[in-house]
Parts: sequence; C-alpha cells; structure tokens
Amino acid sequence: MCPGDAIARGGEAGVGTYVDHAGVVRASVCGAVTAATTTDGSAAGDGSGRWSMTMVYGVRRRAGDPVVPRVDDVVYGRVTRVQEKAAHVEILAVNGRSPTGGGFMGVVRKQDVRAFEIDKVELDLCFRGGDVVRAKVLSLGDARSFYLTTASDELGVVQALHSGSGEVMLPISWTEFQDPVTGEVEDRKVARVDE
Repeated sequence: MCPGDAIARGGEAGVGTYVDHAGVVRASVCGAVTAATTTDGSAAGDGSGRWSMTMVYGVRRRAGDPVVPRVDDVVYGRVTRVQEKAAHVEILAVNGRSPTGGGFMGVVRKQDVRAFEIDKVELDLCFRGGDVVRAKVLSLGDARSFYLTTASDELGVVQALHSGSGEVMLPISWTEFQDPVTGEVEDRKVARVDE
C-alpha cells in the first residue's frame, strides 16, 4: 500500500490510514495493511444487547519501506515559486531522510504560514524562490502536492539567499535575514534554529 490507496469501503481508520469524504478507508503511509475488529454493545442501538462489530484498518510501516511524507512529518524543502495564496515547495528531506523516488511537492497556503495575524500574511514577505524551509506535513493535500505548515516558531525559512548578490544571509530577527556583505535586510518567516 502507498498513500492514497483504497483499503476498504466502510470501517474505521487506525494507525496509518484515514477515511475520505466518500467513506473509503485509505492508506496515509506505505506498508502492510492490518485489520482488527472491535465490539461495542451500545452500537447495536436496538436495545437487544447484541454487540456490533466494526473493522478497524491500519497500515504498518516496515523497515526499509519507501520514505514518503506523511501527516506530522517534518520536511525540508526548497521554495520553487511564491504566489499570492501559496508558496510551492519541492520536498528534499522527510524526517532527515531523502524521499524515495523524489518528486514530492508541498504547498504552504497563506493561512498555514503562522499561527497569529493570519489575515496580515503577505507571502512574498515570508518566502522567496530558492529559500530552504523547514515545515510540517499538515495533510495529504491533493493529487499534486502535500499541504505544509510553518505555523510554529521552529518552522519557516532556515536558509535564504540575498535576491541581488546571491549570498547566504543570516537571520537577525523572527522576520528578517541580513546579507553579511552588503548589510541589506530582507523579510522572511524565519525558523528558530536550536544550537
């Protein structure tokens, strides 16, 4: 199984799965399908005292499984383009490992950039093409990309190049990087990097 593969119609989602809008249990990680039944005496609802049974499906990751982004994984990526409502990111690493096969894309939507003053976010002041960002996978998104978030102090831009000189800049505040050669300052959503 790989993320998005259908497992069963009906039932409940366990570890490594989710239920889509149509009620289909789908894999959210790569691995082997597991199934278990749960019983609930109250679910029968007819007062008969009979137990109802529900199937719970999961996907267990195996050692050596492909590295694929999943919900809550920390990813590093390079910003490829910035639009008014979203920044597009090429995912380069998942939990410190190279993704299998590459080619995974992510999107940081305007509402997922930071946790405060969301309505004041201007994406071109938070990210620029070529920036390296640390983000968390928020959801599986659509068929083309994962939804990412940088709405935490430790998430955001970790490396930025000056738009004119191309020099690697240094973070000087939560919202600014500075070119060490020219002293020019550019706005970004800066990640807190622990020493």
